[in-house]
Amino acid sequence: MSLMGPDAVKTTRSELHVFFPLLLALIVSAAILVCASYFININRFSLHAFYRNRLIRAFLGATRERHANPFHGFDPDDNPDMHTLWPPKDRSVWQPFHIVNITLNLVSTKNLSWQERKAASFTVSPRHCGTASARDLSGKEVAEAQSWGGAYRPTAEYGGGISLGTAMAISGAAISPNMSYHSSPAVTFLMSMLNVRLGWWLGNPAVERGRPYAQEGPTFALGALLAETLGQTTEDRKYIYLSDGGHFENLGLYEMVRRRCRYIVVIDAGYDPTFGFEDLANAIRKISIDLGVPIWMHGLERLKMRADDMPIRSNLNFHAMGEVDYQVADGAGENGLILYIKPAYHGSDNAGIAGYANLYPEFPHQGTADQWFTESQFESYRALGFEIMDSILRKALANPDCAKDPGMAQVFGSLLQEAKAKRAEGRADNQGALPLDSPPDYTG
Repeated sequence: MSLMGPDAVKTTRSELHVFFPLLLALIVSAAILVCASYFININRFSLHAFYRNRLIRAFLGATRERHANPFHGFDPDDNPDMHTLWPPKDRSVWQPFHIVNITLNLVSTKNLSWQERKAASFTVSPRHCGTASARDLSGKEVAEAQSWGGAYRPTAEYGGGISLGTAMAISGAAISPNMSYHSSPAVTFLMSMLNVRLGWWLGNPAVERGRPYAQEGPTFALGALLAETLGQTTEDRKYIYLSDGGHFENLGLYEMVRRRCRYIVVIDAGYDPTFGFEDLANAIRKISIDLGVPIWMHGLERLKMRADDMPIRSNLNFHAMGEVDYQVADGAGENGLILYIKPAYHGSDNAGIAGYANLYPEFPHQGTADQWFTESQFESYRALGFEIMDSILRKALANPDCAKDPGMAQVFGSLLQEAKAKRAEGRADNQGALPLDSPPDYTG
């Protein structure tokens, strides 16, 4: 016996009649979403391309004679493939070897010791792309990659042949849903929903099966989008999420020490108006933990933001010196030196710089959210940079030995000697100070 009357049956049928189109629309939308995920590259459906094109036009296009399309103003030759940068076409002329620092996001990593950093270093160079932090990956393909100390692929193959502009834009993708230790679930979800995404998905260089590293992006966009939205980026899947190198280490020092460079110039131009040295401390800490290489600095105490209230401006510096003890790590090779440069305004005879500094007291540490430099702003930073390097080199050449033979070793040695001498003067009355002519004892 039915307990439902005729009116109840009519009501149920009416409700089904109303919801059936909605259900059908939902099914059709889901089908379109799944199909589109196979045909639309998730990397194309973001703000990254716009950001990359602006960077290419502003920096790469400004260095060459362009033959731009008269309609949209772009010139494809502004953006060379990364692997074409080395070896140089003219080997008689010195050319730098570019290493672009990027962050491999590990927001959902299983490595408990990385719960703060939530990231690993990833590099793109003209020869290889990949990461040396492959020890936490799993699977047969990864185990084979670990046998030679990391997961790298030839740059000509990686990402379909990654370009300089793409690598540069990923390295500067500061605004992304997954930002290593800057990430938070709420912000991650909101940014993904609003498509405020500058990061880039590429194949895991540690996975051989299917050669995902040779593709321009994930074959199924929906899976990657969900992982990005929910903060589930890891290192043990076919595709990895890359973003701003500063999400791991903002100075590029980590990879230079990994390569055991002897002479390193670090320009710390990050937003740091209080001179807290957060980026430097972060780099030194991770280098010590991961690579076992201690670094100690000389002259940080003489770096100040401004000299307006300082009676003797000559006591201030634009630089400090660092010593890199490679021998502590493995007992081989020679130690390295770091020239650490920190922009500041200590007064200037250049009226353009002085006038701009008087108008903007935070100069040269204006917020990095300002991406639209005016002509006066750009020129003031350029001129100050020239004065800073001029003053540093003049200090080095004040040493007679360096003046006779101003090579790299002599310049760094002269600056280190001057930094130690100034530090010794400041510690003359401190009986407990460490000896300045030898490294601290890290073994005790």
